[in-house]
Amino acid sequence: MIKSVSWVMLVFAVVACSDLDTSAYRRKRTQDSIATREYAEKVTIEYTDSGYLRARVFSPVLVAVKQSGSQFIEMNKGLKVDFYDPDGSIASYMTAEYGISYPDKKEIIVRRNVEILNVKGEVLNTEELRWDQRTGKIITDRFVKITTKDQIITGQGLISDQSFTDWEILEVSATLNVPHDQIPRPRSVVPGRGRY
Repeated sequence: MIKSVSWVMLVFAVVACSDLDTSAYRRKRTQDSIATREYAEKVTIEYTDSGYLRARVFSPVLVAVKQSGSQFIEMNKGLKVDFYDPDGSIASYMTAEYGISYPDKKEIIVRRNVEILNVKGEVLNTEELRWDQRTGKIITDRFVKITTKDQIITGQGLISDQSFTDWEILEVSATLNVPHDQIPRPRSVVPGRGRY
């Protein structure tokens, strides 16, 4: 009888301890998964470096998410970016249907119908780019198409400065020389073109 009573008490103690551990785990997990979300409309974000304006981002809707160990800013309704030279003049602009910014990593990833236009009238089209704010580089490993004044160049992967004036396609797949009058006339880069 004593053996069976002590056996029952031992089982009860193990179950009680395991219930305590489970509830503590649930509390910690719930605290870690709590995220705060802040919404804003018609947002303009300025990125500076050493007091110089490097880029200005425009988005119709912005969602800032903060949770334990990470934070990010999502732009689900698209974004437009004006990139600036050190002298303050606009160098290029970019549009995309989606963007996500990681402030801690200092990078922005843009996706879907990404287009960049530079002051030379060159146009880049791709489906995803990463802008590294620390290095000022734009990088992708996706398919890219660049239209210049007399060529259409396609390939896989690209690295460029943020003004898209010094670029390199990593694996060129085709270069098509087209008479100047047969390429659609490139648009000009206009300051503030990115505003919604």
